[in-house]
Amino acid sequence: MIKQAEPSDLLSKNEPIFRQYLPKITPINKNSPIINEWDIPYTIKELSYYVHSHYRYYGKFPSAVAGQILEQYLPPSKDHYVLDNFCGSGTTLVEAKLRGIKSFGVDISWLSVLASNVKVTVLDLNALKKELNNLVLWFEKNNGSFSEPNDVFSKKWFDSSTARDLLVIQTYLLNLTDSHIRNFLIIAFIGIVRRVSKAHDGEVRPHINKKKKQRDVISAFSKKVNDMCNDHDKFQHNITDITSECILADNLHLPKQFNDGKCYLAISHPPYLNSFNYAAVFNLEFYWGNVFEDEYTQGNSKLYKTEMKAHPANESITEKYFNHLKICYEEIFKIQEEGGVLAVVIGDCTRNGQLVPVVDKSIEIIVSIGYKLKEINYRTTHYGLGKYAYNHRADYHGDQEEKKDGIIIFTK
Repeated sequence: MIKQAEPSDLLSKNEPIFRQYLPKITPINKNSPIINEWDIPYTIKELSYYVHSHYRYYGKFPSAVAGQILEQYLPPSKDHYVLDNFCGSGTTLVEAKLRGIKSFGVDISWLSVLASNVKVTVLDLNALKKELNNLVLWFEKNNGSFSEPNDVFSKKWFDSSTARDLLVIQTYLLNLTDSHIRNFLIIAFIGIVRRVSKAHDGEVRPHINKKKKQRDVISAFSKKVNDMCNDHDKFQHNITDITSECILADNLHLPKQFNDGKCYLAISHPPYLNSFNYAAVFNLEFYWGNVFEDEYTQGNSKLYKTEMKAHPANESITEKYFNHLKICYEEIFKIQEEGGVLAVVIGDCTRNGQLVPVVDKSIEIIVSIGYKLKEINYRTTHYGLGKYAYNHRADYHGDQEEKKDGIIIFTK
């Protein structure tokens, strides 16, 4: 049976930045199950400290959510670890690393796996900057000899000079020797693709922005790398040497390495029903990352296209969505010992104007597997004002007819 460590074991009097933006918690019901309101009154910029800003990942959950869960449920020993079975861009791994907690993640997208691992890898930043300088010099010498890709997709989403310059950088990276520095530069490269394209920067599903001004590719890339280096440097000064790794895998069939009884906590943030499908949202990034895919998937290319579909929430997709959740949480149940904790971050949706109670349905499914419901936290989030931000406070803890955004805690 897993015995939880006391929170005071890891807390210090001088609060680091990752503890400055934890949720404001208001108890609603102290009986079983415990019910709280988690208010997160911070901007996206405030929550993107250190390496969280390395890679723009649409649909990620706030760093404060992973942080709060980790603060509440500490490992009983240095050998125990947290597992994120929808790892995304590595938010859980980063927050665990900052707290000295061993962590693993799995994701079906090789880009997500690479971005996650880049965030938590310690590397020589001076050597990285030297490689950037070499790349820029090579770019200036050779970009005139390249022509833009001659395909419909490229012509639709990128100006000819932009596509040519991206191809030049891509070619340099393709010929680099495999290393942590190369991985870092590839994520920086993929990270500017949307920015230099014709697509809107802020909207999730890419579509053409006719008013968008063209950006210089090599300048955007250099700035991205330097910004990442600055953030990475701060991160590296605030971490210990602890295992943090994301693995390319299907969460319906967890790798055998997790059958060790050491997963004391699983954090899970599945795509929200009726939100979007990731393969379509990141189609520009996958286009420019295609030449790297085989080496990062050991030949198992296009695995990301087998993702759990969340949109549109028709009857068929909704049924498959909940079936997927059931199977992937059965997998977690198998690897956890008695006392293990499962924290699921999930929200309701509407379909044809009707509420789909995803939070309640998820609770029903997970309890049927054998978990015990311990705590329900209803989340409110403020992301400021702006064209693509919430235009009002997102209140999910109202009456039963309103959408709820929940962090649901279970124990085995």
